[in-house]
Amino acid sequence: MKRILVVLAATGILGGTASAAPITYTLTTTATGTLGASPFTDALVSVTLTGDTTNVTAGPPPFTDVLVNPGSATVSVSGIGTGTFTDSIVIVDTLTDTTVLGFPAVLILDNTSGTGILLQTGSVFTSYDLRSSLGPITGTGGVASGSHMTPIFPTTAGNLTWAVGQSLGTSTFTASTVPEPTSLTLFSVGLLGFTTLCLRRKRA
Repeated sequence: MKRILVVLAATGILGGTASAAPITYTLTTTATGTLGASPFTDALVSVTLTGDTTNVTAGPPPFTDVLVNPGSATVSVSGIGTGTFTDSIVIVDTLTDTTVLGFPAVLILDNTSGTGILLQTGSVFTSYDLRSSLGPITGTGGVASGSHMTPIFPTTAGNLTWAVGQSLGTSTFTASTVPEPTSLTLFSVGLLGFTTLCLRRKRA
């Protein structure tokens, strides 16, 4: 039995793996605006941010009750195309801090300008840690800043802008983690070792 525990601990089956995992967050909604020189009206818009679970931290003061994860992000507008944001982009989970927006939500934010891009509200976000897979969850969300201003978000396809006066509608949020190859290898080796030891004990 002691040999089995040693093998499992050494290969990462006991105690989990220490390696980080890439994570991809996608927020999809219907919105009106422009991407570069192309206007769009009530088009399906998806913002996707790819980060790493080890980079999830508390927000800066005075927002230390929220969680933040930076990453590279793209925007895709149906019928128009896709661009990569050139500013620093982060995803924020407000958790139980309702002073940020007035309700629990996840928010994809242009960290350079401090302007929200897209958000989705929901009680599920009061406990979501930004480190695990979630969804797809359909809820209330959409343009984070279009109700009072015309924001400009630089992308490789030209500036993304939202039309003023948009209200929140239906949106879908998904988070997907992908284990690193090293973690998968360690898990497989540990499982193989465990199976081999069990077979040997049966034959003995």
